[in-house]
Amino acid sequence: MKTFQDNFITALQLPFLFIKKFYFWHKTNKGSLPGKEFAKYGFSLAKKLVLKGNFSPKLLFNPVSIVRYFEFEYVHKNLSVKKNEKILDVSSPYLFGFYIANKHSVDYNYINPDKEDLTNVLSLSKRISFKAKYSAEKIDALNLPFEDNFFNKVHSISVIEHIKDDGDSAVLKEMWRVLKPEGLLVLTFPVKKEYEVEYKYKDEYNQDVERKSGKYFFQRIYDGQKIRERLLSSIDNFEIISKEIFGSTNRDFYNEYKQRWIKYSYWETVKDPYYITKYFTHYSDITDLADIGVMGLTIKKINEY
Repeated sequence: MKTFQDNFITALQLPFLFIKKFYFWHKTNKGSLPGKEFAKYGFSLAKKLVLKGNFSPKLLFNPVSIVRYFEFEYVHKNLSVKKNEKILDVSSPYLFGFYIANKHSVDYNYINPDKEDLTNVLSLSKRISFKAKYSAEKIDALNLPFEDNFFNKVHSISVIEHIKDDGDSAVLKEMWRVLKPEGLLVLTFPVKKEYEVEYKYKDEYNQDVERKSGKYFFQRIYDGQKIRERLLSSIDNFEIISKEIFGSTNRDFYNEYKQRWIKYSYWETVKDPYYITKYFTHYSDITDLADIGVMGLTIKKINEY
């Protein structure tokens, strides 16, 4: 628990953190920044929540984290949200769902198995007025309590790579089952030239994941072959509508950034929009990536009849 002294020091630092945030936001080339509307919405929402007694450092200083700028814009663009649609969000970063629910009159269903994450989402959402009918529930995506062919759109932003064992394949089957024919499934996930499985010293999402050499399973980083074997082979009667790849132009950027982020927290991540416009670009193929990247994939469920 933080002491009074810790909180006092943090309070003294806040004005300087605001200055740093505004400096790098001003320095960013907004014309080439994907997803900037999500960041603006996050900043605006943070101010409204403060007036309602809810202080969110995440929304104030880093509403959109690094490659989420690309992911949010990609998923929003490809969802092509229409009025009154039923939409399923499988544990995406909550700001994305808030943005959609604020802009569109839809039935928006957010699910997350992590009790701590869900508590935060519910606390924030109760203080916000949405156009959408918005719900957030503790549901395991491997066992969805919905009928077949129930949702018009299903999406998940950088989630499937974190599901243990063969959970990525299994959750694809479940999302596909509840998606209506002619509906769209929109995903993002990390990619690299060669498939990799990453382990950490902490169980990041409290999901009782596999341990190996004292570390916990964290994520898979897919290559082209594993996308076909673990993801696309789990579904049938589909058409790939869109595929985009986004990543750093510097092979050392990700690891160096990660270390600074762990050490300096928001003092580093307020630079994210600037970094995205300076050190990231689109790639035509996974094999062209300088290091780790992220893929956006949009799949249409073909009507068999």
